[in-house]
Amino acid sequence: MKIRKFNINPGLAMVMILANSLVYAAPDANQPAKAEPEKITCEIPEKVENPILSVVAADLNGDKLVDSAVLLKSGDQADFYLYLANAAGDMELKLSKKTLVWSGAMAGTLPQLKIAKDGGLLIYAQNDAIGRNRWHQRLSVDYRDKEFIVSGYVYDERDTLDPKFSLTCDVNLLTGKGIKNKAEFKIEAQKIKLSDWADAKVPKQCKD
Repeated sequence: MKIRKFNINPGLAMVMILANSLVYAAPDANQPAKAEPEKITCEIPEKVENPILSVVAADLNGDKLVDSAVLLKSGDQADFYLYLANAAGDMELKLSKKTLVWSGAMAGTLPQLKIAKDGGLLIYAQNDAIGRNRWHQRLSVDYRDKEFIVSGYVYDERDTLDPKFSLTCDVNLLTGKGIKNKAEFKIEAQKIKLSDWADAKVPKQCKD
């Protein structure tokens, strides 16, 4: 059996350990080799420079194999990594996105990954602890035409010093249909790759 070694970011190495299926210990050299699929091996770091914020494991591209998505803290931002499983049992990096969402350092400000009921990926960011303006954001990510795209955007905001102010916005980017504070609006339908997502892609109706 051949062991394949990868150079892995220390934070990602910890993800491999948490996944509980990606680390394989090398067998005793005196024992006969067994026909087993290749596995990723990595060393456990003594110190993780980029703490893991959130990890999910699910079939994200519909091939019936378990994939993994990870958020790592990087300053006041969160970096995103998406790994897809292949038939050999290895995890391959499909997508990496630096500073995908904002991240604070305490409860109520940390981003999180979740799996939607339909199997899509949900990326949450929030500030529910600092300052007068509190907000929540959700990106809905789906796998279409061999690409991961942002299919929906949801945002809400409130002012702790102005009870009369509130903003809620929910947009289906694939159809262009949205609702802002219970009023419907329409934008041009878009197919935005997750790798291309930025704050500038947020519909202006959800900013005003």
